Amino acid sequence: MIQHAIEEMSVKITRGDIERAISELTILERIVRELQARLLALESSIGEHNRSLELLDEIAKHQGEVKGLMPIGAGVLAEGVITSPDTFRVNIGDNVFIDMSLDRCRGWLMARRQRLEQAHAETSRALQSYSERAEAVRRFLASIERAVGEEQSGKGEA
Repeated sequence: MIQHAIEEMSVKITRGDIERAISELTILERIVRELQARLLALESSIGEHNRSLELLDEIAKHQGEVKGLMPIGAGVLAEGVITSPDTFRVNIGDNVFIDMSLDRCRGWLMARRQRLEQAHAETSRALQSYSERAEAVRRFLASIERAVGEEQSGKGEA
């Protein structure tokens, strides 16, 4: 039945072809979801870097101590004082911290943000590519479904 409807499309498609297409679509949809989640994480990290850079700019404007509210976790803030606005401890990975001057810290954050933005652009391109492929597979499966439906309605009339 399926084979007959498909042959009318002048293309020979087997049940195996259809099963592979369904399997491919399932995989593509999973990859698309993962890429969307990665984009959200990258956007969040880029935003965090932007806020850190803005704060460093504000700190640079002040001479001496800087008072403010400091997050201590779980949405709780404590009043705090930055007593040495010229030196910052920066986590460079694996909870290894090094002291950096304000300018060096700012440069490090800008370079890291640039790498995140590059990863965001690459992930966006990959998402677009996988989304386009998934849409092509959906169209293929929809055309098969239409052909089978037409064959079945044609047999009902005969």
